[in-house]
Amino acid sequence: MKRNAFTLIELLVVIAIIAILAAILFPVFAQAREKARSASCLSNGKQIGLALFMYVQDYDETYPQEHPGTGNPVVDDSTGQLEGIDYGSPFDKILPYVASKDSSKTALFVCPSDPDPHGKAITDSSGNCTSNGAPPPGPLSSYMINAYYLFGATLAQISTPAQSIYVAERRSEGKPATDFCDVHYHPWMGEIELPTSPTDVVNPISLSAYRHSGGSNYIYSDGHSKWQRFENTRKPFADHPLFGEHQAF
Repeated sequence: MKRNAFTLIELLVVIAIIAILAAILFPVFAQAREKARSASCLSNGKQIGLALFMYVQDYDETYPQEHPGTGNPVVDDSTGQLEGIDYGSPFDKILPYVASKDSSKTALFVCPSDPDPHGKAITDSSGNCTSNGAPPPGPLSSYMINAYYLFGATLAQISTPAQSIYVAERRSEGKPATDFCDVHYHPWMGEIELPTSPTDVVNPISLSAYRHSGGSNYIYSDGHSKWQRFENTRKPFADHPLFGEHQAF
């Protein structure tokens, strides 16, 4: 009896076709998974924004304060001189609005795309930043507050709340050399500078600016959240000539 079987050439052709299909489909699957993670992260942002805005309404339209008050943090805190006195992280202050008692265990503060949301790669066993030995004013998470809002800022000061970033995603890659160890960032201290060249992966040093399909999720001072390319958030506009959407007032 004559038995039919595949020839070696036919097997190689089939294997080559499968390999080509895998090469095409695997990146598509990876992009789909990232889209889902990005959507979950954006949903977290919307809930955080809502909680923060409820806090503002309950506290005489004043944003959660972390340091002594000033109406001009760019000048009065140009070198961090006001930050010796610390009233605690704003994320701790909004815990009653997110039905939680511990910000270090609050899933809402964790972006699914963040490889190290609690900064374990950059903090020691006492929670201090290994880069400078100082503790951040609260547990690290995937998100951080724009420091403009930490000195007693009020809603009345924000002329364009829908264009003023309140919360951004913290730079976190699980690498001590690049991860940012703080619960807030300072636009006036060079922490959101534009890349100096296509190969510059350091700037902006504080933000995870390209985490989600070349962009990142931002929470604005009116409570809404949206995806943006970092370059667009950094563009100056009327009344915001210094740092674009990162300049609150």
